[in-house]
Amino acid sequence: MTLQQKFDQIVQQNDWWQAGQRVVVAVSTGVDSMVLLDLLQHLATKAPEVIVAYVDHQLRDQSRQETAFIKDYCQAHQLTLAMTTWPKAQHPGGGIETAARKFRYRFFGQVLDKWHAAVLLTAHHGDDLAETMLMKLVRGGQLASLVGIADCRSIANGKLVRPLLDMSKQEIRGYAADQHLTWFEDATNRDLGIERNRIRHQVLPELKRENPHVLRHFREYSQQLTDYLDATDELVGAVVDQAATKSSDQNEMVLNLNQLPTSRQGLSLILAFVIEKRMGIVDVTHGARQQLNNLVLNSALPQATMPLPHGGMVIKSYGKLIIRKKDHQPVIPAEKAQQFMVILDRWYSLQAGGRFGLFHKRPDGRYKVTAMRLTAEQLPAMVRPWHHGDRIALKNGGHQKVHRVLIDAKVPNDRRERVSVLVAATGDVLAVLGIKSRPMINPDAPQLYLVESNQSFLERKGIDNG
Repeated sequence: MTLQQKFDQIVQQNDWWQAGQRVVVAVSTGVDSMVLLDLLQHLATKAPEVIVAYVDHQLRDQSRQETAFIKDYCQAHQLTLAMTTWPKAQHPGGGIETAARKFRYRFFGQVLDKWHAAVLLTAHHGDDLAETMLMKLVRGGQLASLVGIADCRSIANGKLVRPLLDMSKQEIRGYAADQHLTWFEDATNRDLGIERNRIRHQVLPELKRENPHVLRHFREYSQQLTDYLDATDELVGAVVDQAATKSSDQNEMVLNLNQLPTSRQGLSLILAFVIEKRMGIVDVTHGARQQLNNLVLNSALPQATMPLPHGGMVIKSYGKLIIRKKDHQPVIPAEKAQQFMVILDRWYSLQAGGRFGLFHKRPDGRYKVTAMRLTAEQLPAMVRPWHHGDRIALKNGGHQKVHRVLIDAKVPNDRRERVSVLVAATGDVLAVLGIKSRPMINPDAPQLYLVESNQSFLERKGIDNG
């Protein structure tokens, strides 16, 4: 079977595009992309309309010659050429390869949009796949990175397709020679100071000598791993959906801890899926993952926080796990509880949510009501933020710190500063509003009623009138 026949078969077996559909082909004038371009033009079936996308990176002395060549080639073959230049003035002092790739793919996206195309083709082949898998294995990281290069994946403007992954560099060079194609060699591909070049010229040839079928084995492992990860994501996603609670903040996901696996292995899969796939937070190290597992599984630690890369954060708070990514909008600090005097027989709203009032008559309706007899010395009552030294009287004659009341009520740390207390004019704490109140029994004082409605913490375990 010729390489063209092999290519035709691969295209026919996959539903990447339809005959006549417009596709964008990334061309560098190297042998790989020139062979891909030629194969596309000689497809027996599903021949697309080709748009050539070319970037002059101005990184080599011969770039001017390469640019002139691709212009002439496209004109001779009646192909549409979309090209741009990456000016030397924009080249960074370091990380040139990464910067060039970002510039290149940003341009490819613009070409897709301009020509209303949804498919971008690149000429990555079997050797590229093996090199990438070896590099990922040597560097370490997550299992998903060992897939190497997928033959098709979604991008913002459509999909990225690599139809040559089942072909070797040797096959591609042989085809180019047989068809008398013209291409340009990049001298930097021989530089052994570059990691990929060391893998390409020193490591991979030894593996090929050990087993001539090694490229096929890399490809099969990559496909098996892709299938495994896709199936795992589907199963893990269902568990996450069950454990998730609605959040008004699109930058966070809230999970019920009691609905997550208690095994370290299962929990690790869940957290990795949420952090990377749902929240898009990357670069979480293996050590950080272990630390996060320990935080979640530590039942003696009801509240804790842990930073994630790129401004992300994990917050554990009383049965909830909040995964939060960085919000690029300006952060407005939460309002603290206000201080004011309480006038009888009127309602007041609170920063923490809900409303309350001190009334002479008990109102009709479903409210939390606490009977209080307050003397003239205890009025007017005040509302203020709670302080760490505050204590509230108990029925048994003892006192309890307001801080302990908040802990028992499982009020999260980030909401505690909005909690208000109702205090008498004498300074005694009458109620931690929405959470705990104390009956005041002064036989000679008039009857009043502390009425609370729709408080944000009323349903929490541990709330009472003790």
